[in-house]
Amino acid sequence: MLTRDTQTSETGSSSPAVKSSSRAISILFVFLLIGVLGAFAYFTGDHEKKPPEVKRAAVVRVATVQRESVPRVLRALGHVEPISTVAVRARVDGELVDVLFAEGDRVRTGQRLFTIDPRPFDEAIRQWSAKLAQAKADVSKSRSLIAKDRSELARLSANRERDMAEEANARRDHARYKELVKEGAVSVEQENRYATNVASLAATVKADSAAMENEKSVIQSDQAQLEASQAALKAAESDLQNAQLQRSYCSITAPMDGKTGALLVHKGQMVKAGDTSSLVVINKVKPVYVSFSVPEQELPRINELQKRGPLTVAVEGLPEHVSKITGTLTFIDNSVQRNTGTILMKATFSNENEVLWPGTYVKAVLNLDTINDAIVVPSQAVQVGQQGQYVYVVGNDRRANLVVVKVKYSDGSTSVIEGNVKPGDQIVVDGHMQLMPGAEVEIQPSVQSESGKP
Repeated sequence: MLTRDTQTSETGSSSPAVKSSSRAISILFVFLLIGVLGAFAYFTGDHEKKPPEVKRAAVVRVATVQRESVPRVLRALGHVEPISTVAVRARVDGELVDVLFAEGDRVRTGQRLFTIDPRPFDEAIRQWSAKLAQAKADVSKSRSLIAKDRSELARLSANRERDMAEEANARRDHARYKELVKEGAVSVEQENRYATNVASLAATVKADSAAMENEKSVIQSDQAQLEASQAALKAAESDLQNAQLQRSYCSITAPMDGKTGALLVHKGQMVKAGDTSSLVVINKVKPVYVSFSVPEQELPRINELQKRGPLTVAVEGLPEHVSKITGTLTFIDNSVQRNTGTILMKATFSNENEVLWPGTYVKAVLNLDTINDAIVVPSQAVQVGQQGQYVYVVGNDRRANLVVVKVKYSDGSTSVIEGNVKPGDQIVVDGHMQLMPGAEVEIQPSVQSESGKP
């Protein structure tokens, strides 16, 4: 019993040491395993130094720099407008009894388009014609009366002249007899007879003068009546002319050559004078305007060139079967539009083939002048960076060299540049994102050869 207890005590005292030793061995084994795995990975992996990658040349497309004369133009959105537009309206009231054209017809100046019922106007003409005839009769009657009165006045004047002559003779005889009475050669009774005769003739002359004054009053009255009749005649003539004019408005004619639009009224409808709605609208389509606006800073150059001669305007974007259409700049507005900073212009086109249709939008090209011996490149070749505008020129060593340039003029597709670029140089037009100065390039077929240009 004693021996077993002693052994048990010794075994219990050595157990912690055994556990610590086992833990250390386990840790050592883990590190050795990691080392073995690392060595295995090292010797079996691709740990050798890779050779340097070979840079591939940038693939670009190029174009050849050209020297040529470049027309300087301004492009703008244009709007086709008729040279003249007339809204045909009724000028009298009435029923529309005839329409003498079809919608969309081409009409000539003076061609009859509509007929308004003329019967009320014919009746008015008859009435005013009758009043005019009565007024003419009244005038004729007044003139006849005046002529008669003047004849009577002439007769009365002749009678007075005769009576005044007789009175004068009677006065001389009376004076002679008064002297003879004083001498006793004649009797007083004889002298009294001559005195009575003088008094009688004097009364006759006075009556003649009164009759003449009365006749003059009659003539004045007849003259006033004549003037009233003449005024009535003029009024009747005016009323008749107005009735005839109103009657002429029953036939509505085309005021100009042009093309009719949609018919807005139909036969049988009532129309009214002064109505704001029109019967039909006529557009003059030969010639036509093309209106467009250009930036205000271009105005001084345009005005200067306009002094040298008319400027031409072309239209782009027409169907392929239509030949080039050219017009002449005929209108420059008298003020700049403040909200847009542009100025309105108009070009006149003969439009004989009627390709330009009112209301449509076209591309207007105003031809200014020509830049001679210009260095020309495609516009996509010009890039913009911190150093400004530049192009990449491909040398004989197939490397891209950056050259700073300045664009003098561009029409969108081509640009005129200044800089150390000469005709025949190859410049990059596509593939700029892959480039840096001195980069090697691989050239694809050029834009110019693909487009068919030499």
